Amino acid sequence: MIAPVPDCLLPYADLAAWVGWHLVRVKGEPRKVPLNPRTGTNASVSDPHTWDTLAAARRLATVRALPGVGIVAAAVPVLAFLDLDRCLDPATGEPINDDAARLLDASADTYAETTPSGAGVRIIGTAAEVSATISRKGTTPGGLALEIYKAAPRYLTVTGRRYGEHPDKLADIGDVVLEVLPLLGAAAGTDGGGDGAEDSELVRRIATGEGFHAELCALAARYVSRGMSAAATAETLRGLMLVHPEAARDDRWRDRFASIGELATSAARKFNDPEGHGRALAKLVGRMLRDRRPSDEVRAAVLAEATARGIEPKRAEAIARWVAEREIERRGGAHG
Repeated sequence: MIAPVPDCLLPYADLAAWVGWHLVRVKGEPRKVPLNPRTGTNASVSDPHTWDTLAAARRLATVRALPGVGIVAAAVPVLAFLDLDRCLDPATGEPINDDAARLLDASADTYAETTPSGAGVRIIGTAAEVSATISRKGTTPGGLALEIYKAAPRYLTVTGRRYGEHPDKLADIGDVVLEVLPLLGAAAGTDGGGDGAEDSELVRRIATGEGFHAELCALAARYVSRGMSAAATAETLRGLMLVHPEAARDDRWRDRFASIGELATSAARKFNDPEGHGRALAKLVGRMLRDRRPSDEVRAAVLAEATARGIEPKRAEAIARWVAEREIERRGGAHG
């Protein structure tokens, strides 16, 4: 008996978005190969002529006794798919990874199902605010193997095995997608500057075009401080920039995109020069005080620069106080 399809995906049943699939061994490893519903030959995720309706895919699956059907993400660009790999306890079905548990909790209002192996979970929802193509694969800081697809040339198997208390309906998971994107590839077990909520806001601003330069600089500093290499940081930042809709990519976007490699290298160079961090912070504070900048602006700049350079907040405040005292002395001497 072929795997069922959840009701929440039936609105897409008449689209040419479906394929059959079967397991084959390639170099000794099992692979889920998509099949053209009309011909039964291999389908291609980059060739829409090899996809068909759900009914056609199910007919092929029935005739060929296939495990089930799959849906091509590129054919349903409104949907977002999160694949959480090998994250379930085989005995209890509960998450064995904290990042997986948090993602499932954050996506509790949308459909989720176990994957064919039974060891993973696939979350499916809409992402109205994310208009770009996403095809990302990596590991979260907590060690979760995660894949994210939206409007991408990728097919996903459909098992119909609803996970836990997740409903048979689709909800918007755009915020979840934007929050987890920058975490892929981060070094596990590290604790760099900034927190997840701050990261998520920076990612949102980049994705919507509200800001690029300051946001990219802040994220680069945070990723490097968490142990990511300059190359991995640059790749992650480019991926975030590409979430911005193609039609809205103006000269400002192109300039910032082109500067990402240099920006990531600069962040790594700064972070790996601990002796110069305190002096650089002191110079920044002194310059802002001499320019008579407001105290709240100085404090914000100090905290941002400290985060970028991996300086503890208490030490940064101590440096700022010391510079402020010297500036008061300087001004007093100038008027004495």
